[in-house]
Amino acid sequence: MVDPASLNRIIEAADISKEDTVIEIGAGSGILTKEIAKKAKKVISFEIDKRIFEVAKEYLCGTDNIDLRNEDFLKADLNVSKAKVVANVPYYITTPIIERIFENKALFSTVTLTVQREFAERMAAKSGTKQYGSFTIFVNYHTEPEIAFYIPRSAFLPQPDVGSAVICMDIRKKPKVTVKDENIFFEMVRAAFGQRRKTLRNALLSKFDSDLVDKALSGSGIDGKRRGETLSIEEFGMLSNEVS
Repeated sequence: MVDPASLNRIIEAADISKEDTVIEIGAGSGILTKEIAKKAKKVISFEIDKRIFEVAKEYLCGTDNIDLRNEDFLKADLNVSKAKVVANVPYYITTPIIERIFENKALFSTVTLTVQREFAERMAAKSGTKQYGSFTIFVNYHTEPEIAFYIPRSAFLPQPDVGSAVICMDIRKKPKVTVKDENIFFEMVRAAFGQRRKTLRNALLSKFDSDLVDKALSGSGIDGKRRGETLSIEEFGMLSNEVS
């Protein structure tokens, strides 16, 4: 990203202060890293590519509050406490990065990511829309997501083939819904969206016994003829708790 206005808007969206430790995923040439460092107490920046790491290392030389690491964020030791995550995420590994963040969510307070536009819209989608799916529920279960702004392709060099957006996620102190068994909850969500054209009942039958499905639908008061994309996260919670 080379557009100063977009860089500044990312910093503003992340609400960084001199009290904050910031984790950056993918330093690139270090342009965003340096801007973050101007606002933060400390920046820990991961860059997996050795060649790019050396470029960033030279560019960031002399900035004493940056800990630049030639490591893979997906495998790195994350020894921080309530850090903020800010990153222009490599689009092809966005999902694994988010999963790693959520696995370690006790370490973080907020997450501000630049991602592919369609991906951001999936994360922040509302029930009943075509973007709404199992990943939407996964993100909303752990965080409160909101699209901060869209970024024009001209802000990048070279320009990407897809649109981009900055999404902010506040880590929830407790999940959006209380469920008895997270594994069953997410298995039910995946089943409901796995065959979107099917009714909820028929979709759930791909993973669960018919008697169990009927019991859950009856106990939760949810009509099995509905489609999975019409259910709110709260309804999925009620449904899964009848199975657990």
